[in-house]
Amino acid sequence: MTAAFILVMSVLALLSFSISQWRMIWLTTANQPLSDSLRAATGIETDSIGPNEFEKLLGLCDELSPLIKQRTPWLRELAFYHCVLARLERVIRSVQPTISVWAAQEMSICSRYVAVVLDQNLSVDLDRRAAARAS
Repeated sequence: MTAAFILVMSVLALLSFSISQWRMIWLTTANQPLSDSLRAATGIETDSIGPNEFEKLLGLCDELSPLIKQRTPWLRELAFYHCVLARLERVIRSVQPTISVWAAQEMSICSRYVAVVLDQNLSVDLDRRAAARAS
């Protein structure tokens, strides 16, 4: 019985650590500055990226760079997380406004992460094109 309790507590601690580590990775990425080329490519002001831009940015990832979902770590998981948050926010909006606000903030961070990934990908693509022209 004691061994089972220790095993369960260890698994829970590992799971908690994994979630915290994953969250810190995408929060660090989401806080990076965005270039003006992203605004030009998407039409979204970089200062006003909110929870509603997630699907648009994800769609632009598919249009501008189809391989971005395969090359970018955590993008699929973050899309799932955003979907869960969106449903939670819709269900809880009228019942618990504070949780709804938190969910909207989390969805904004998800959108910001996708914007940073897209911006980095656009920058690399522009650098490759400039290098190809110079050759």
